Amino acid sequence: MSSYATKEGFSDRLNLVAMINGEVPADVIVKNGFLVNVLTGEVLDWDVAVKSGRIGAVARNVDRFLGDSTRVIDAEGLYLTPGFIDAHLHIESSMLSPVRFAELMAGKGVTTIFYDPHEIANVAGLEGVRYMYEEVNKTPINGFLTVPSCVPASSPELETTGDKFGLEEIVEALGWDKTGALGEMMNFPGVLQGDEDVIEKLKKTLDFNLPVEGHASGLSGTDLDGYGSMGIDSDHESVTKEEGMERARKGFWTYIREGSGWADLAEVVRAVTETDISPQRFCLVTDDRDVLDLIEEGGVDHVIRRGIEEGLDPLQAITMASLNPAQRFGLDAELGSISPGRKADINLIHDQKTVEVETTLLGGKPVDEIEWPESTLSSLTDTVRVSREITPELFQISEEEKDVGIRVHSNDVVTEKLSLSDCERKLNSLDKCAVIERHKMSGNVGRAFVAGFDLEGGAIASTVAHDSHNLVVLGENELDMCAAASHLVSIGGGQAVARDGEIIASVELPIAGLMDDSFPEEVAASLSAVKKAINDIGCSIPQPMMILSSLALAVIPEVRLTDRGLVDVNRQKLIH
Repeated sequence: MSSYATKEGFSDRLNLVAMINGEVPADVIVKNGFLVNVLTGEVLDWDVAVKSGRIGAVARNVDRFLGDSTRVIDAEGLYLTPGFIDAHLHIESSMLSPVRFAELMAGKGVTTIFYDPHEIANVAGLEGVRYMYEEVNKTPINGFLTVPSCVPASSPELETTGDKFGLEEIVEALGWDKTGALGEMMNFPGVLQGDEDVIEKLKKTLDFNLPVEGHASGLSGTDLDGYGSMGIDSDHESVTKEEGMERARKGFWTYIREGSGWADLAEVVRAVTETDISPQRFCLVTDDRDVLDLIEEGGVDHVIRRGIEEGLDPLQAITMASLNPAQRFGLDAELGSISPGRKADINLIHDQKTVEVETTLLGGKPVDEIEWPESTLSSLTDTVRVSREITPELFQISEEEKDVGIRVHSNDVVTEKLSLSDCERKLNSLDKCAVIERHKMSGNVGRAFVAGFDLEGGAIASTVAHDSHNLVVLGENELDMCAAASHLVSIGGGQAVARDGEIIASVELPIAGLMDDSFPEEVAASLSAVKKAINDIGCSIPQPMMILSSLALAVIPEVRLTDRGLVDVNRQKLIH
C-alpha cells in the first residue's frame, strides 16, 4: 500500500507543478465556496484549482490559473469537503453488484471504499474475491481490497462452505496493487491461543507492510491487549461507550458503525462526545447496509449525519469519514483532504449539519457526467445447487431435534439456547428452521425450532446466510417453507416470502446468491416488497432478514443452526 501511494499518479503530479508555474492552465476551478479544512479544523473561503485529476492549488483566489479550456464551478453558498471514505464495508450486504454499488455511493459523496468480500469468498473462494476486485477497479471510485482472513469462519465439521480462502489465496491477494489490508480477523481465539495458521496469516500481512483489520467482539482487558499485540490495530465491533474508549486508548483505530442491522453509533460515539478523548483515532463506517437504506438514507454520509445528530461537531464528523480513514491506511498523501497533490475528490454540500451533497467531483469530474462501466457476469451466477428434491417432508423436525432450539432477539445478533420442554412448546410460538447445503450437493439439512420471529403463517427464506451462505428457511409450516426454498433454487438465489404455498414476494440475487446487477432502484423495490410481505405474515422482529441471515453464523454465541445441525458456539460442537 505504501508503494501504491507513492507511485500512483506521479506523472500527473508533474502537471500540477507545470500549472503552478503558469505553463498550463487548470482543468477545473471551484470558487466562491467555503473549504472545510480537515487538516486544521477550519472553514476557509479558499478556491481550488485542479489539474490532471489532482488538486494543484488552494488559495483565496486561483484566477491566475484560468485558461480558455478551464471549467469553472461556482460553489456560491456551498461547502467543499473531501470525498467521503468508508473504512469498512461489505459490498455484498448491499445486494448490488460492485459496479452498481460504486455508482450509487459516488452519487452520495462516497469516493473511497475499503471493502472486505469475505461473503463471496465463502461461496466462490479466490474466483469470487478476484471478481469483486476487478469489478471495483473498473469504476472511477477509489476501491481498496481488505483480504478475507477467516474463510471458512468455523470448522468444516460444523458447516459446509462453498470454497476456502486459505493462506495461499491470502498471500496472492495481498500482493495485488489495490489491496489495503488483511480483512477483519474474526478468529480472536486463534490469535490469543497462537494458532499456527492464524499467526502465519498475520505474519505474511506484516511482511507486505499492510495493516490488519480487527474484529474483537466482546474482548476487553488483557485479552484485548494480547489481540493488539499481534499487530491488529482496528476494530468495528464496539457496542458501548466504554469499549470505544478502551480501544482508542490502546491504539486501535476505533470504527463507529451504523449499519442496517447493527446500529451502534448512538452508544459508541459517546466515547468522543462525552469525554476529552481525541477523535483522531475514530472512523465512521457502515459495515453492512442494504440497498433500501443506501438509497433512502445513504452510506457513510448517513453515518456522518447520525454522528452530528448524536453530538459530534460537524467538522469533526466529516474528518472521521475522510482524513482519519486515509491516515489509518497510510493514504493521506493521496486522499482524505482538500490539499495540494491529493486526488480531486471533492463534495459540494449545502450545509455542514445536514451534509446534503449537491455535487461530487471524482478526480475533478462531476459524477453525473461519468460514464459508468457495465458489470461483467461470470460462472458466479450458478451457485445454488441442491442434491435432493425439496418437499415439505424435508422440514419435519425429528424427536432428537426437538430437544434444543434457538431463541432470537430483536436488533441483537446474539442468540440463546432454548430448552424445549412440553410446557414451553405449548406456551411459546415456535417456528421451524432449516439450513440446506447449497454448494457441494451434499444433501445436508440442519433443523431446529426457533423462538422470537412469531410468524402467524407463511415462511421466509434466504441464500444470504452468513458466513457460509447456505439456504436458510424459517416458517410456521412445512408447505410454505418448501415453496420459499424451491423458489430460491429455481431463480439462483435471493430472498423470498411464501404464504399458502405461493410466493408473495422475492428479490433475485443471482450473483453468488448474494447480489444482483439490476439498477439499485429495482433491487430496492423488490426488497421493499419482501419486507412488507414479512410484516404481513406477522413477524415481530424489526430486521427479520438480518437476524435470519445470521442464524447460521457459527462463530457468534450462543447457538446456531448450520447444514450439519445445531451448534453450541461456545464449545464449537454439534448439539444434534
